[in-house]
Amino acid sequence: MDQKIIATIGAFDGVHVGHQALFAQMRHYATRYEGARLIILTFVPYPADVLRPAGRQHIDPPLRHLSRLEQLDGFELVPMTFSRELAAHSAETFIREVLHDELHVTELFLGYDNRFGSGAQLSFDDYYALGAQYGIEVLQADSLSLEGEVVSSTWIKARISRGEMREAYRALGRPYAVFGTVVTGQQLGRRLGYPTANIRREDPDQLLPPDGVYACDLELHRSSGEAEKHHAMLYIGKRPTLGGELERTIEVHILDFDEMIYGMEVAVHIFEQLHPERRFSSTEELRTALAAYEADTRRYFAEHTRY
Repeated sequence: MDQKIIATIGAFDGVHVGHQALFAQMRHYATRYEGARLIILTFVPYPADVLRPAGRQHIDPPLRHLSRLEQLDGFELVPMTFSRELAAHSAETFIREVLHDELHVTELFLGYDNRFGSGAQLSFDDYYALGAQYGIEVLQADSLSLEGEVVSSTWIKARISRGEMREAYRALGRPYAVFGTVVTGQQLGRRLGYPTANIRREDPDQLLPPDGVYACDLELHRSSGEAEKHHAMLYIGKRPTLGGELERTIEVHILDFDEMIYGMEVAVHIFEQLHPERRFSSTEELRTALAAYEADTRRYFAEHTRY
């Protein structure tokens, strides 16, 4: 019997539990055949960034999602550069030139809402018929639902945009993380008794939850290669009490920590919004609020080890 080459196609932003369920179905299917290969064909940049550049919103920075996919056991990752030229290819052309001629795919798993080819208007039956022309069996993976709603990258982005971090956590299978580097700020937090690490995002298009105060873990990546996590209080906003900023700032006050970490790469794992953004009448009122926010953050971690 010829070797089975079982593939799937997608952007896979976030590599969420729905994606993971698809990969699990592929693994299970592959156990029927000795020596079967499993392939994930994904795109860089994300297709939406090329087709709708004005509305860029990422769960993971584009290269981070490649790293998550590379870590999946038993799969070969095939990144493909996405362009308007590629988007103009019909589904038939893509199946023939890429899946059949180049990758020699024998089975293609499609997610429940997966569409590809110019216009992306075809039905599953259309893909099934096109695949059959080239000896490719097209299979539709089962969707995954949480509380009656199908998990998708769009669904997760909506939750993050509303600050529903518990729901995002469940759908991702991990806390939502913002990646970046610690940069020098204006030292305003230090003057208030709450020194903060100012974070410059690795990806300016990575989605942020609403302005406010959050419980988070700050994961530090040291030059030695070691990573360590610390409980922390996160602020996202424009600092309206202190005169306001043109752009939103991301500031993290690490609990029980006193070390210079400028230039260090970090990941901010966001658990839950504790307070929305507020404007205070004075810096003294702000300082009092910060003390209350710190107490709330400590209480959160005393009560929650994980969801």
